[in-house]
Amino acid sequence: MTLRARITVMFVATTLGAGLLLIGLVYAYLRFTPVPFQAEFAGEGAVIDAAIPITNEILRTVLTISLVVLALMTAAAGAVGWFLAGLVIRPLRDIAATAQQITAGDTSVRITPPTANDEIAEVAGALNTMLDSLAAALAAQKRFASNASHELKTPIATIQTIADVALSNPAGATEALTRIREVNARNLRTVEGLLLLANAHSGHPLNPQPVDLSKLCKEIAAERGVRAEITEGVVVDGDPELLRQAVDNLVRNAVTHGAPNTATLALSHPATVSVTNADGDARSTTGHGLGLTLVQAIADAHRATFTITQHDDGSVVATLGF
Repeated sequence: MTLRARITVMFVATTLGAGLLLIGLVYAYLRFTPVPFQAEFAGEGAVIDAAIPITNEILRTVLTISLVVLALMTAAAGAVGWFLAGLVIRPLRDIAATAQQITAGDTSVRITPPTANDEIAEVAGALNTMLDSLAAALAAQKRFASNASHELKTPIATIQTIADVALSNPAGATEALTRIREVNARNLRTVEGLLLLANAHSGHPLNPQPVDLSKLCKEIAAERGVRAEITEGVVVDGDPELLRQAVDNLVRNAVTHGAPNTATLALSHPATVSVTNADGDARSTTGHGLGLTLVQAIADAHRATFTITQHDDGSVVATLGF
């Protein structure tokens, strides 16, 4: 039995039960309660109060009429219940149709919430939120696969070429193995970056804890040999490894694509990291292998803002705001 039919049956059963109860009460009242009346005798001026029971014929007539009316009311209740049940379950049919479209492969469709602000509207909204999350996860998986195939294709081909050269010239095998080791180390960093990117796309920091940005920026500036303008005591909640990767990738991108010795790493209140380089192209995506895609994903995971500003003098400023 469909939900619409069950709602209709409940509606009809309620109407029928209430009607039978009412008829039973009326019938019992008429049967066991005599009808009072007054009789006045002509010429004597006497008035007599009396009560007589209702005859069985009258009771049968009342009962018959009541049952006929109840039957008509029950039929009307069934029609009204069927109509109202259709209105109630229409949004559920829309939800089912949307689910079938998504199952068929169209993940862009969403449920149209009903105009009434009721429980079904809440369910539709919750399902739309879930579908958005699933779509974001699927998109992240596609980006991960695309990035992985793109970033690993070239180094794998390079290793193949080096191996072929070494096989054709055994005397240079040591040099070839050294180059293979270097390429493999870059591959390892690329894979680590891809994994960080996939984790960052989960939408929340993997291991949120207080992170001393001042200390982190000082360490990265020293490692990369860039100028630093660091404000002390800047602490944010986030994943330490992801934040380090984001700042390090910005600095590496500035050093790689900016004019020599022009990169500057700055940290100021409220929790703003900025990397400036002169006459460069900070928009390149080849610095770390994943470029600024990883930085944007980490910023999104920490609900931070990431902007790139190109000034008239050719300098580029990349900013992370927490």
